[in-house]
Amino acid sequence: MAAESLTFRLATAEDAVPLEQVINTAFRDDRTTQVFLSADHAAVDVTDVSAILAYIARPDAAVLVAAGPDGAPVAHCSVRRHDDTRRCAWFGLLAVDTRLQGRGLGGRLLAHAEDYARQSLGAARMEFSVVNTRAELIAWYARRGYQPTGATEPFPYESHPGWEGLLRGDLHFVVFGKELGGAAGSTAPKPTSVT
Repeated sequence: MAAESLTFRLATAEDAVPLEQVINTAFRDDRTTQVFLSADHAAVDVTDVSAILAYIARPDAAVLVAAGPDGAPVAHCSVRRHDDTRRCAWFGLLAVDTRLQGRGLGGRLLAHAEDYARQSLGAARMEFSVVNTRAELIAWYARRGYQPTGATEPFPYESHPGWEGLLRGDLHFVVFGKELGGAAGSTAPKPTSVT
């Protein structure tokens, strides 16, 4: 799939089923032991259709997708208001179709999410959390200007029923952030082609 054939847009309810596949497949594709005790976690789901639909319906959040020529989503992330006093947005759940990884699509979708946060949410800063053991992912975000804030959050082991015996026991979240800069407006960005 050529990069120029992709467009960024807001997700709709019709995207929930294909997004479930994109997200779960992307997270299962991690063949390291940075989060799981072994690379054999093919049955693990990080989300489901009902959770995706609920997030799409949230008035304080936007689910953004990169879509192929047929309109089907091939990458996903979400952005929501996090702290109005600091004009801060929260970024989450970046996932790229495994067949398209390594082509720069994740970075382009992250840049689009930053634009959305500035223009639609009036954000001057973006933050998110990442599992402390995800060394390559942390380095990927660092190359895009994100730095640790010094804040951490506990890993919600209790929120992952069925994952017993799969997850490492030394996990927590590290919060990263980046000043977005630029003038914030009040109009959501129009869908754009990926170039």
